[in-house]
Amino acid sequence: MKPDDLSDEQLLYIVGKADKQLFDAGADIGRRYWEVPRLVMQSFGYIGFVMAGHGKPNILDRIEKAFAALYRKQDIAMGGHIGVFMYRDVFARISVPHVYGQTRIDPFQFVELTDVQKRVLGTEPDQIAVFIDQFVDVSDIQYGTSEIKEPYSDMELVSRFLGLARLHLHSASAVLTGGYDYRGAVQAALLATELGLKAGLGAFGLTEAAIKTKFGHHTDQIASFLDERWHSFDGVRVAHTLEKQPQYVPNRYSAEQPERREVGHLVMGAQYVVAEIVRQVSNRDFRSNFTPIPMRSYPL
Repeated sequence: MKPDDLSDEQLLYIVGKADKQLFDAGADIGRRYWEVPRLVMQSFGYIGFVMAGHGKPNILDRIEKAFAALYRKQDIAMGGHIGVFMYRDVFARISVPHVYGQTRIDPFQFVELTDVQKRVLGTEPDQIAVFIDQFVDVSDIQYGTSEIKEPYSDMELVSRFLGLARLHLHSASAVLTGGYDYRGAVQAALLATELGLKAGLGAFGLTEAAIKTKFGHHTDQIASFLDERWHSFDGVRVAHTLEKQPQYVPNRYSAEQPERREVGHLVMGAQYVVAEIVRQVSNRDFRSNFTPIPMRSYPL
């Protein structure tokens, strides 16, 4: 029987066996997402074939659909970093795509607002500006953390702390946009902010022990230190952002937590601070891709 003559049920069985084979060999879901179709196509006698676009075999489309049917959408999601944009008091997820080469991106395609919400947003220039600021920050974090420039790329503390800051921002955004108790995002945002700033200290050669001894959890002092040394660092805006944040350690043990909109601003502020550090240690500046280049308006 030719591959194209297989029923959907028969093809699903073949794809399932290939997935189990690779799972037993230790391949994780991310790798199997790419390897299962290749393995099944090889079993059908295909050696070289087009993976996407014009000339892609119909059977490959069916294999990919069969694999997708084995898992939930979130199990095989291959997106990049996520962030949050608070529209009024609603938390909308920003999902930054993986992009290779040059392409045109419409930021509004990557925020989870309804079509009606997007139309209303389009009538509010101040909110559009806030959204663009957040999309820029989330994009710079997505790409910049993996493209740290020299000499910072050789500094383990810089990449480790920025990677952890990105991880905690991801967690905060997932809590807010997943419909969970918004207060669960507070500590993640505060920790991301501190780690991002401390990555900046690492960029100037401070060791982890020296950072702990000299600065502790005093993010305002770290921001001042960086502002004196990085001319392109927006120390005034960062300082204003930090002034609005609760103290990390007292908040950890407090029954009183920020209100809903305060948490939204806290997380978006954390995204900004981490992105501002990323822009100092990488060549990423998504804002420069706009024509004309919009001025930043958020955080105030």
